[in-house]
Amino acid sequence: MTSSQLLKTLAVLSISCVAAAVWLWHATGEPPNHWLFRIAGLAFFAALIIAIVSPDTRPRILMRFLAALFALFALISFASDISRPAVDGQGPGTMSLLQHLQSLAPTFVAALQRTIENATGAFVWDPLLTSFLSLPAWLLFLLFAVGAGFLGRPRRRVRIFVNDY
Repeated sequence: MTSSQLLKTLAVLSISCVAAAVWLWHATGEPPNHWLFRIAGLAFFAALIIAIVSPDTRPRILMRFLAALFALFALISFASDISRPAVDGQGPGTMSLLQHLQSLAPTFVAALQRTIENATGAFVWDPLLTSFLSLPAWLLFLLFAVGAGFLGRPRRRVRIFVNDY
């Protein structure tokens, strides 16, 4: 099985699981069990990893675009942190991504917290994700830009020719 066939199979599995969950939801009127969504998510992430790793697929252009977009977000966030006026005699401080999200969309943060705590437990949200989201926003976006840039870098194909004389 080639990587493109595996990619297509995982994509079909993901789409069919989501369609089955939506159909069950529509037919019974109750939300379906989470196992269909988990299978769909696992198939989607497996397909994404195969698409990134395989030399035959071309998501590198998308990764380069995402790297540029994250770098732009990092630059905007850094500029907003530097240009913030001093409060109470202190110099300008950095805002974390969690503070940005809480100021822009507090209901989204509350819903995200409830969803993660219900799905995985309170340990994942409180010490893990909050410590990650409490980093400065420009630093997180810079890390995302470097990661996407690394995944989108051009790969060189090694051609080996064996001459039998």
